[in-house]
Amino acid sequence: MKSSTSPIFFWRETGPHGYLSQWSPHPFTSPASSATSSSAATFETAEHYMMHGKALLFSDTLTALSILQTSSPRSVKALGRKVAPFDEAVWTAERENIVREGNLLKFRAHPDLRAALLATGDRELAEASPRDRVWGIGYSPDKAPHTNRSAWGLNLLGKVLMQVREELRREEETGEETGEETGEETGEGKAKEDEGKKTTAEA
Repeated sequence: MKSSTSPIFFWRETGPHGYLSQWSPHPFTSPASSATSSSAATFETAEHYMMHGKALLFSDTLTALSILQTSSPRSVKALGRKVAPFDEAVWTAERENIVREGNLLKFRAHPDLRAALLATGDRELAEASPRDRVWGIGYSPDKAPHTNRSAWGLNLLGKVLMQVREELRREEETGEETGEETGEETGEGKAKEDEGKKTTAEA
């Protein structure tokens, strides 16, 4: 039996705690961006937001628009790898901010997801992807509980989601949205214009 303090391992959008996945099919609307002629943009998944942000970070507007027109998160991830020109140092500095922004918008837009995330309390969130040691821990959900955490990858997604959880918790306590994505919360995930968004991107 898992204790109430043990990590919550997630990976695929169709698996346990799949709502935490970047690929979970929960659309949301973002503030206006330069790639959409000052119009709000709707993203099918948080992965779409991440890769769109990555493209904007490097002024690759063609790829950014292609991402908005693509439904599959797998295809969107592939488009993100083609962003050019690309600077690893710049991306490393901005990637977590972009993913945090996207997930704040996602969880604000879906009250059921927000409630589920807050219900995890203070438990550690870990993306148990055996293929990813940057955003995940590098181990699958079945192997992760039996591995020494010193061997884990960076788990950037898990850490970002815990930051999002803390921001949402503060919002619950104060009744006000925090961070850069402030605005009205609706079923479509409306938010006010985020002046700093154009300087953020994917991972």
